[in-house]
Order: sequence, then structure tokens, then C-alpha cells
Amino acid sequence: MYYTKYRPQKFSDISRTNDVADVIANQIKSGKTAHAYLMVGPRGTGKTTLARVLAKSLNCTDLKKNGDPCDKCSNCVSIRNGSFIDLIEIDAASNRGIDDIRDLKDKIRLAPTMGSNKVYIIDEVHMLTTEAFNALLKTLEEPPKKTTFILCTTEEHKVPATIKSRCQIFKLKRPTIKQIVSVLKDISKEENIDITDEDLSKIAEASMGDYRGACVLLEQVHDGDINVNALLNLSSKKKYVECVGYLLMSDASSALETVSEVYEEGIDLYVWVGELLKYLRSMLFIKSGVKDSGIDTTEELLDEIKEQSEKVEIKWLVKTISIFMEAHKNIRSSFIPQLPVELAVTEICSGSNGSENSDDLLLPKDPNIGKSKKAADTNVKKSKKEDTGPDKKMKTEKVEEDVKSTEEISDDSEEEPAIPFENVKEDWDKFVKDSKDLNHSLTTILTLCTPVAVKGSDIIVEVFYPFHKERLESARTKKLIEGLCEKTFGTKLGLKCIVNKNNKPVGLKDDDNLTDLNVVLPSKTDGKSILDAFDGGLPIVG
Repeated sequence: MYYTKYRPQKFSDISRTNDVADVIANQIKSGKTAHAYLMVGPRGTGKTTLARVLAKSLNCTDLKKNGDPCDKCSNCVSIRNGSFIDLIEIDAASNRGIDDIRDLKDKIRLAPTMGSNKVYIIDEVHMLTTEAFNALLKTLEEPPKKTTFILCTTEEHKVPATIKSRCQIFKLKRPTIKQIVSVLKDISKEENIDITDEDLSKIAEASMGDYRGACVLLEQVHDGDINVNALLNLSSKKKYVECVGYLLMSDASSALETVSEVYEEGIDLYVWVGELLKYLRSMLFIKSGVKDSGIDTTEELLDEIKEQSEKVEIKWLVKTISIFMEAHKNIRSSFIPQLPVELAVTEICSGSNGSENSDDLLLPKDPNIGKSKKAADTNVKKSKKEDTGPDKKMKTEKVEEDVKSTEEISDDSEEEPAIPFENVKEDWDKFVKDSKDLNHSLTTILTLCTPVAVKGSDIIVEVFYPFHKERLESARTKKLIEGLCEKTFGTKLGLKCIVNKNNKPVGLKDDDNLTDLNVVLPSKTDGKSILDAFDGGLPIVG
């Protein structure tokens, strides 16, 4: 394995992701090493490697002036081969109980046999039980002479504060793509691997800051004699770049097809949406004026990010990232994994495109909608009074058409709205989200509705199917809506629906039928039956 064959054996061999190696080397030179260390960092960043180099330096018989071990004496060779008796490596994931730590405490009293220092490396130390940590604590407080503990973890927050307070803590940073590429180039040169810098960059990016993972991928490419793109399934990257492009154009149909293709290719949507969020985050950085050096990605992808960033506003990016973050959380719990992503795409494309103000998402374009008939008539009179010139007749006819459209949803009465329509627009997303606690089938319908006005004590919403109107205006649903409105808007309100027969929701084709298949199973039913949870409408399976 390349990652074991080319594992650094000296402090000077360790890639300078950070200055941790230099600090520890200086401690070795001065003879002021600690009795306990805690190495913190993501997987594959070199925690165990650094611990072994430290163990070699503590036992080297021909230590170099810069603190490096000679890597030639018997002790160094034994440590490198894994036969050094005084170096004990413990995997806390497998030896996590109090009995394992008690056994360690019994053996630690014995003096070093081969070297001058006995070194204990405890990997994944956060996996120890509470009892085991308590047993280890006393040993860390008063360790025997010539004994050093090196604890390694990927999850520092799980290590008790009492343990951390007795250790010198060193945090290893995640390496950049350029740093990983540099290491891969050296390995490729030693192994006579003919590979382009572009392919090395792809491998480095796919490794996600993991030296070990990058070495494994390089070995797979070389030994298997296969294309890098085929190994890494880089089509997924192309897909999320395409998806963002469709979202910018508000092309829901193409974006939904892209999501479907990703799912059919067997790509984990949870991982894919995570990569999509990283891409959008990079766009946000570019739009916010962050320098290219602050974005860790390939040159090819950076060009795509810059190009698409020029077409959007920050508000649109913030809104889009928020929507996809919510979808990302729901993928694992969804009965239909792709549904949260599809709903996110539909929601984004239902609003304005990237060049417009995202605050206008899902808002009606008619300025009279949301006002009472009296207010609308006032606007008409005002327009008639102010309009002059040759276009007066045309403008008057247009205003009268708008009033007619408003009258269809406000009838002939002059009821004042119970709450301002602006309040409904602002809190509509919260209203829809809160409905999940009541009925998931209802949530699906509300997601496809657009509020257009408030008339008296009723919110007027636009729907696309007659059966949606029937469902929302049914007696049973009415009670749920009233309670939900009181919670969200502070007053009991009903829903009245107008059916838009001319247009379908964004993303649905003419022959598509919306069914309860679009329902996500609720995470809990609070003691209700499944039928009650879905209001009698079970999702279709198969």
C-alpha cells in the first residue's frame, strides 16, 4: 500500500500543512517534551504518523540536530517495522472498556526494555467509555518516568475536559488540494506512474483532505489501469454544475431530470447534495469578494464557479443554500429519497431567477392582489384620474382587467382583511413547514399553493387541481388550518381556493398527475395511526 510505503519517517518529511511537526521537533531538540499529547484532526491528516515519528525521536540513539530521528539505528528500524516492544499502540474503538485501561496501568509500571522511553499511542481515544476515561485520568496525572502518552482523535469534543487539561493539544489542519497533489507527484515519480496534473488534482479533490485516501485512489488508478473519471464517478460533479445552471434559468423540468439521472446512476443523494452545497458555498465566497486562494478547489471547477457567480445575487444564493440544507437533512428520513431534493428544486424555480431579488419569491405580480375591493377600486379611480394622453384608453382597459381579476376572488362584499397580506407572504414558508407536524399529505398540497390575497378572515390561495381545492376546503382540513393559522399568524383564518386551470406547477408536465406518492412518511405519528397521520391518504408504493 502506497500510504504505508511512503509514510513519513521524519519530522522533515511531514507535509507542512501546519507547524505542529516543527513545534514537536523543537521540543525534542531542547529536551522539553511533555508526558502526554493529544493529536486532533480529520481522518488521514497524519495524527498517527506524527505520533510514531515522535516515538522514534524519543528512542533514537543517533538523534539529528534538527530533532529528526536517524531512521537507521536499531530502535528506529524496529519502530518502523512494528517490532519495538516499548511502543504500544492501542485502538480505543476495540479496547474501550475499563478492563483494558486497568491492564494498561498494570503494564505501565514496567521500565522500558529496548529503548529509553516507553510510548503509548491510543488511537480514536474518544471511543473510550466514561469508566475507562476515569481510570486513565489518574495515570495521566502521575505517569511513571520515561513514559509518554500520545492520544489521537477525530472528535475532540467527545474527549473529557479533565483528560484534555492534562495533555498538550496539537490540532492538525486539513491539507489543501495543492499540498495533496505535491505528495501524489512524489509518489508517482517514485512508482513511475504516468499521470497528468489534472488527474492528480481530481484525485486530491475526491480525497476530501485525506492523505491516506488520496494514496489509495492513486494506487487504484495505477494498479487497475482505469480512467480517473470512471473511478471517481466525476459525472456527479458535472451534474451539480448543470443543476445550478438550470436553477439560474428557473428551468425546473431540466433540474428535476438531472436529480433523477443522479439517483438512477446510483449516486448517494445525501453525498451529492452535500457536494452541491459546497459548490454553492464557493459561489457565495466569490460573490462576497473572497480571494481565489480562500477557495479550495480545482482550477477547472473554479472557472465554473466564477462564471455562474456573475449571474446571481447574494440573496438568491442565501435562499438557495438554505433550501438545499433543509432538503439535505430530510433525505435520510424520507420514504422517497429524491423527493426532498425535488421539492427543493421546485421551490427555488417557482420563485425569481438568480438575477432578481429573492425576497420576491412566490409573490403575485398583480399590485391589487391582497387588497380589498374598495382599495382596488381606489387604485382604478386614481389611475383613471392621473392617466392622460393617447395611451389613456389602453391603460384604463388594463386596470379594469386587473380589477375584474381581483373581483373573482373577492366577490361583491367589502370585507377588510383580518391581517395584512404582507404578513401572510412573510410567514407562508413557516406556515407550510409547521403543517408537517399535523399532516404530511397536507404539507405536500400547501407546498404547491400560492397565497394571493387576504379576504376577511380567509387567505385566498391559488391551486392547480380541483381535488386540492376540495381537500383544503373540507370540514376536517378547515379545523387543522384554523389552528395552524392561529399558531403562525396569531389569528384564526380559513383558506379559500381559486383553481388555475391554465397553468400547472413548475416542473410538472401536461400528462403528470399529482398523487399521494409525493408524500414523505412522518418521522413520528405521536400515537396516531398511519391513516390518521396521512388523513386517510396513504402513499402508493411499488
